[in-house]
Amino acid sequence: MRVNGSANHENAACIKDFLMSRFDRGWRRFVVDLQNCRGIDSTFIGMLYRLASLVEATGTGGKVEVINPGERNENSICKLGLDNLIKIDRHGGGWEREQLLIEQNISQPLACPPLGKREKTELVLEAHEALVAANAENENRFCDVVEFLRQDLEAQKAGG
Repeated sequence: MRVNGSANHENAACIKDFLMSRFDRGWRRFVVDLQNCRGIDSTFIGMLYRLASLVEATGTGGKVEVINPGERNENSICKLGLDNLIKIDRHGGGWEREQLLIEQNISQPLACPPLGKREKTELVLEAHEALVAANAENENRFCDVVEFLRQDLEAQKAGG
């Protein structure tokens, strides 16, 4: 899949649904091309990490790989300590033979409808909980965010 524009909480749910539908069909190798991506946020990275964790747990040797991330996006992934599970190929060189297949699979843009407030809160919370679970250093980075999101979600549930 190729991300054009930003990879963030606005499109992470749509991309997650697409990737998880492929995972449910038995796919175990995922390539996310960030060549045309302006930036990624922690929600998107957390979503990718959750997918990579699921792939790893299958024991099939599959992987989630980010190609052509650019320095800024690569630093965002590495800073969170997730480059041990999300593989990074700076120039996409490991996928040259598969380039035609990649082009065929990314030719159709995803239609990403906006999420409701509760669904968006759940997505962002799930992604940040994954980041905290992935690396102890991320707890300090995201503990306030996670707590705020949990409280917000409880308030939304209580409010109907």
